[in-house]
Amino acid sequence: MRYEKPHAVVLYQIARKANIDVILAGSSLDDWRRVFPSLKPPLNLHFVGAGFSDSVLAKLYSKARLFVTPITNRSISNRLLEGLFYGKPIITTEVVKYIHPELIHGVHVFVSTWNSIVDDAIMLLRNDDVLKKLERGAKEAYNRFFSTRLNAEVVKKIVGD
Repeated sequence: MRYEKPHAVVLYQIARKANIDVILAGSSLDDWRRVFPSLKPPLNLHFVGAGFSDSVLAKLYSKARLFVTPITNRSISNRLLEGLFYGKPIITTEVVKYIHPELIHGVHVFVSTWNSIVDDAIMLLRNDDVLKKLERGAKEAYNRFFSTRLNAEVVKKIVGD
């Protein structure tokens, strides 16, 4: 969790400020205690440790209202692509503009800053219309820019039929 510490802090703050269940996937309560020894997580912050199956991942996404994936570096974000694949409303940070300039703020994803991501996430959770729009946008973005079918077609064009 040491590399994911900023992400954990964001989810902790959302759990404290919003009256909703927040899932921190990929880390355990023991990880939390090691990184934040004096900080007790709120009861609505739940931990799903690492190494869970694809079926558990699919279930987590199916129940999620909003997927929070702050991106901290300019490399491929598997979590972002997962969120798009599962068609979930996504809130992320400004780095997404550099790694995926094709994603449109407010249409495919909601782009926030580290300073406002918690408040923006809570605002989004209170607006079902925006969540539905982002959900449609996530599905469209995955199918249009990232799907396996699309990538196979590009490879076929490059190497020939």
